[in-house]
Amino acid sequence: MQNIKEVTKTKLNIEISHSLTIKEIENWYLSGIKNDLRIGLEYERLSLDIDGLKNAQYEKLEQIIRSFCSLASWEIDFDNETIIGAHNQDGTSISLEPGCQLEISIAPKKDILAIDLELNKIINTLDEIAKKLGVVFVGYGISPVSWVDDIKVLKKERYKVMTKYLPECEYGELSLKMMRKTAGMQFNVDYKNKKDAYLKLKFFNLIMPFASGLCANSPFEKSKLQDKKSQRAHVWRYTGRERCNLFYKKVFDGFFKINNVFKNYIDSILNVPMIFIERQNNIIEINGKITFREFMENGFLNYKATMNDYILHQSLCFPDVRLKKYIEIRNHDSSDSAMALAMCAFYKGLAQSDVEKNLKIFKYLKINDIEKHNKNIIEQGLNYKVRNGICGWDVVDELFEIAKNHLNSSQRNYLESINQMLKARKTKADLISDYEIKNAKDLVEFLY
Repeated sequence: MQNIKEVTKTKLNIEISHSLTIKEIENWYLSGIKNDLRIGLEYERLSLDIDGLKNAQYEKLEQIIRSFCSLASWEIDFDNETIIGAHNQDGTSISLEPGCQLEISIAPKKDILAIDLELNKIINTLDEIAKKLGVVFVGYGISPVSWVDDIKVLKKERYKVMTKYLPECEYGELSLKMMRKTAGMQFNVDYKNKKDAYLKLKFFNLIMPFASGLCANSPFEKSKLQDKKSQRAHVWRYTGRERCNLFYKKVFDGFFKINNVFKNYIDSILNVPMIFIERQNNIIEINGKITFREFMENGFLNYKATMNDYILHQSLCFPDVRLKKYIEIRNHDSSDSAMALAMCAFYKGLAQSDVEKNLKIFKYLKINDIEKHNKNIIEQGLNYKVRNGICGWDVVDELFEIAKNHLNSSQRNYLESINQMLKARKTKADLISDYEIKNAKDLVEFLY
């Protein structure tokens, strides 16, 4: 890494020329407003050695990415000399997470079928290459065999800094497990104005514990069944108090909360301690010494805050639902591709529904109860009693009907994986526990 003083000297004249303003940040969010609703998918899978099912080594993933790019004519992405992923010209990419989990990011589409075709083409190609190298990609929430200390962190500069900083944060004790062992699914939806952004942000936060419970798929870890339906969701509760869970709760308070949704969200992000900034592909470590608000007011080592700094900083905050130029709905265990597509359809239907009406239907769900619901569903699953006469399954039933009623017939077909769970009142985590899976080999065979 280049010496910080040297970087400061070479960039000083540029750095002091402009100070970032709140208005510029708000305009970034406003630029995300769109009339047409699109859905984006970010789908992680664990990279495991076929023999023993421990986390696969980077060297094999590097070969897989090189081979994939040769076949698909994609461009390889590097961090210094480390291969960290690849992308095509349409904005779709694959990338390696800190524990060499492999993420497929599908560029936003208007149609679930378009996501389906692109996703499964990528999956089929990757799986065929991986098999020849003794690697299997598994749609599951947490590495089933490897312990944290057994997994080498990908040689990416930002991961080195995060590995050092996050465990020292309050409620950061499981951050290394989060980075190295977990795999999830994220769904991105557009907003059409400030009101739409506010309503969707609130609604998806309120239902997040139940959607997360529906996707529970990680009760088996360290080669045995554990006491939680989603070990992954539990781990993500402990990745830093100031940057995970619902740290921006105040967005939903106040008389002008809808009109000020972006300003209020930005205000919460500004109070989060910074981890690092980037200049000329170099990492400048901050390690929580200042918040972004302080960075904007006073700078750091002669650096002034830029829009790119803010975009990076907000991406290093990990709430279950994150506001960007679209809304990211993040807290789901990884699963098979059919479930990933089912959840795409689920969220597309909900996003196309009358969200303001939905908030009235689910008025018994309160922002202040989200953490309680999360904790109980992680432990009890959707059998958890939300209130008298209503359990988690009942909430999901109603959400499912709303989503289904706002999809056309072809898109409804993608909901079948969820429909089967609702009929059986069993998630994948429930079935894994019922079948008393005793080893990782049986787990992977069950999953596929």
